[in-house]
Amino acid sequence: MEQRAYQPNELQQEFEAKNCILRSRFLEISPEDYLSAIFPDKGEEDNLIIVLGTLKDSKGNVIEKGTVTRIKFEEIWDIAWRSNAYIPYCDFKRNYYHSKTLESVRAFVNDCDGVTSTRLNKILKYLWTSLPAEPTHIVNSGKGVHFVYALDKPVRVRGLRWSVNELNKTIQNIFSELIKVDKHPVVHPYRFPGFMTKINTVATVFKVREPYTFEELMKLFKITPKKEEKKEEKKAEKMAKIYLLPNGKRAFFEWVLRRLFKNPPIPGRRHNSFFALGIVSYKCRRELSYEEAVETIPMVYEDMMDRNLHIGFSIDEAYEAFHKGYRPDYVRASWKYLCELLGWEYRPNKRNGRKRKEHLKYATAVNSLKANIRRNEFLPQILDLHSRGISLRRISQIVGIPRQTIERWLKGFS
Repeated sequence: MEQRAYQPNELQQEFEAKNCILRSRFLEISPEDYLSAIFPDKGEEDNLIIVLGTLKDSKGNVIEKGTVTRIKFEEIWDIAWRSNAYIPYCDFKRNYYHSKTLESVRAFVNDCDGVTSTRLNKILKYLWTSLPAEPTHIVNSGKGVHFVYALDKPVRVRGLRWSVNELNKTIQNIFSELIKVDKHPVVHPYRFPGFMTKINTVATVFKVREPYTFEELMKLFKITPKKEEKKEEKKAEKMAKIYLLPNGKRAFFEWVLRRLFKNPPIPGRRHNSFFALGIVSYKCRRELSYEEAVETIPMVYEDMMDRNLHIGFSIDEAYEAFHKGYRPDYVRASWKYLCELLGWEYRPNKRNGRKRKEHLKYATAVNSLKANIRRNEFLPQILDLHSRGISLRRISQIVGIPRQTIERWLKGFS
């Protein structure tokens, strides 16, 4: 069955009709109060993750590519004019927006698109009492409606990941029996009240009841907590998980950039070079903002133009190549791989051709030898001082060696 196509002014009328229905039953609250209710622990200087969706014109051409940014809590309303700005109801480790870095969840959301005033009235009048629990808030997001279950405090997902995901899935499945629901994971971002919608209206929010505790929602939706099995991970697997997060230094990015300025991409390597720049930029995300990394693209491209190397390769292609590399998929790319992309000579590192296992064995032997030489050098003086009744703390200050090390040496000597 085809849905009726609404004209822009009709969509705005439907939006206002939904507001009237909601106002007749619930208390409308300000966007500022709602934001503070979801993020009560955020200070003015704290960052909030904002997901900006891709914007296209009427012909389908990309006007602005989607990205993730961070904005100070006090400046959040400066971008309320954007209809493509979305906020996840979650917190992430070091503000890295990803399901693997999810740290805590603040609310569970049912995203119901295409909700007319008639459908909304039907739900509230005849289907509302069939819900196991009322949502805490209802957001009129434009063409659709968000039914939000806010928590009284963020629930940390560590050890509760299964329970959190199962509760999110159960709530959305129950709502899908009443109305069409766009099912999303808990990390999905949503349009917040106070932000512009796609139909040129401002999203509103209505308070239904006080927030729930996580345990209350689990009980109301009849979910039995499941104890996650702790699997013993090999050291290599643990390290692999750690390396999934960017850990490059800013100095590494700047060094690569200086080499690119001195040796602009050559024909056959131009696309690959910008692709490699994207990989390096993502590797260094902890110390380098996305905006600053993107600003370097026209700088490198300008050097190409100065040497007439830009022929047949537009700056739009450079941006496209950069964004292909600016992804977590390549965060573990090796230096050898990057050298191949950049057309640079690859030189082995300080292992001098040794395999990692061989190098660790060699390094351990060298460190052990250095430790023995140091011990033999200072031990006679330490024994002499100790025999005179001088405290270990004072001996440590005299010889410049940690007290724990001195204790270990004396135990081994006795």
